[in-house]
Amino acid sequence: MTEENAGNGHPLQTEWLRVADICNGCRRCFHLCPSFDTLFELLDQPGVDGQPERLPGDSLERTQDGCNLCKLCYNHCPYCPPHSYALDFPGLMIRARIHSVRRNGRSAVDRLFSRTDRTGRLGTRFSRAMNAALASPFLRKAGQKLLGIHAEAPILPFARETFLERYGKRGIPESRKGIPEGVRERKVALFVTCLGNYQLPEIPESVALILEHHGISVAVPGAVCCGMPYLDVGDPEGFRAQASRVLSLFLPLVRAGYEVVVPVPTCSLTLRKEFLQYASGTGSEEGFRELSGATRDFFHYLQRIRSEGDLRTDFKSVLGRVSYHVPCHLRDQNIGAPVREILGLIPDSRVLPVEMCSGHGGSWGMRESHFPDARKKASRTAGAMEETSGDLWSSDCPLAAQALGTQGNRPVEHPAVLLRKAYGL
Repeated sequence: MTEENAGNGHPLQTEWLRVADICNGCRRCFHLCPSFDTLFELLDQPGVDGQPERLPGDSLERTQDGCNLCKLCYNHCPYCPPHSYALDFPGLMIRARIHSVRRNGRSAVDRLFSRTDRTGRLGTRFSRAMNAALASPFLRKAGQKLLGIHAEAPILPFARETFLERYGKRGIPESRKGIPEGVRERKVALFVTCLGNYQLPEIPESVALILEHHGISVAVPGAVCCGMPYLDVGDPEGFRAQASRVLSLFLPLVRAGYEVVVPVPTCSLTLRKEFLQYASGTGSEEGFRELSGATRDFFHYLQRIRSEGDLRTDFKSVLGRVSYHVPCHLRDQNIGAPVREILGLIPDSRVLPVEMCSGHGGSWGMRESHFPDARKKASRTAGAMEETSGDLWSSDCPLAAQALGTQGNRPVEHPAVLLRKAYGL
């Protein structure tokens, strides 16, 4: 995908004007996100008067700057495929970001944010020093000046041990131990996620324990980033290279009958949808289709087990009222909110969903230019969660959980961690 010069007559500019015209006539996404606020403000200027061809030359760049790739506009849009307009607003924003990076260059912070595996390895190896630096107001202010990462932006601390280290030390229990006769055999390849490996190992560990509690064989071929951070910063080459790494780890297991289970919605979205759209040109299109077809969100996978009559309900404790933030990238997958169904089976427990933006958006909400808007969104959503009077707060998205927990001044746990506690594992 090359967008060397997006001036008048260029395919990128032509598509931008077409999309701006369709959005102007619809406006269903008014106030959905900063990108649409910018677009409609530009279209409503007296000198533009709703005519896209009169938009200022930097209108696309200004619009894409407000996009955190939540992708909610795609499912919200009445003109996305299979409509004949085939409007793909987030896809256009990604193209615009790639063009901007190729024209202006990639910053040091873009490289830092995209190479999560490298950062994670260093972070866990030197976790005490790294976490002390993240907690230091002086060093955070220096980071804001040097890298543009806001000094108050919430950043997850690093674990002292990676998930792979913890999982290896714990060992793999006998997968069929204590499982009733007649329960069908299942095999799962666990996609650990970079956040799960380096910062929140309790999430994949909880998933592994719950699956093994159901007699499911769990394989962990490794722990790599899904690649979404490369798309976030407009690096399609890096994304395709990372997609190939993921494929080399998991495709052999898929072809051996394993399903790939993912506990973080951004990563399951990437494996299920983004690889198909943005990893073309690697010569592995058929492999990506196989991987996509075998990938499941963790709670969606449990939902299927329940429908087949095999979900265990031997809960040892209750949760009470759970205020549950439904992540944007889960909503984009059109699988509902399976957490509500599964956690709702626990006696004396009730899940209260909140479908609002956390404002984080990967690295978007950490940047100095975007953090004030991100904090406002997180504050509004934390307020809505507070109104549910939940005993516990939960979100499948660790980054959203960090943002909401900071604003709400309370812990936000992954639903897999809550389910593990309910099982007493």
